[in-house]
Amino acid sequence: MQDHPALRPWLPALRSAGLDVNVYADMAPVQWGKLLLNLNNAVNALSGLPLRAQLLDRHLRACTAALIDEALAVLTRAGIRPQSPAGPPPSLVVRVMRLPTPLFRLLAARLLRIDAQARSSMADDLALGRPTEVDAIQGEVLRLAAQLGMAAPLNTRMVALVQGWAQHPMHLSGPALRQALGV
Repeated sequence: MQDHPALRPWLPALRSAGLDVNVYADMAPVQWGKLLLNLNNAVNALSGLPLRAQLLDRHLRACTAALIDEALAVLTRAGIRPQSPAGPPPSLVVRVMRLPTPLFRLLAARLLRIDAQARSSMADDLALGRPTEVDAIQGEVLRLAAQLGMAAPLNTRMVALVQGWAQHPMHLSGPALRQALGV
């Protein structure tokens, strides 16, 4: 939550009720940290796999890591230091995602304790023919990159792939998505 004088008296009551409340002086870095994690939503949607299975595919993790790396370069140029809302910093997440699957399983055990059938909301939207949030997620990276005179080709390609789904509805395997992104 954004720190505010009106919030402070309520914090003890919220915490005593068992709510894990984090207070931030500036929410923008936290919002960017959350957006970085949400870059995986498009990968999940195009894979057609549940999140857990997708995260266990090293090729698909490499795609997500590349998207996050590209976004981190844009954020660095903008002078933004993203904060993870929960868990390790985004730069560490990228390194863990690139590990061989047995090591990833070990280090990301808590993350992998998700429902075996859970999927991203973007995957559901794509499957049901609804508009996706790719423009709000990858598109935000693209808008910031454009403001800075930078290119973000991987996130640009991901937007095109998700938007092209309606004309060519086909799930992509890990190797196929890596090839489509050039990573």
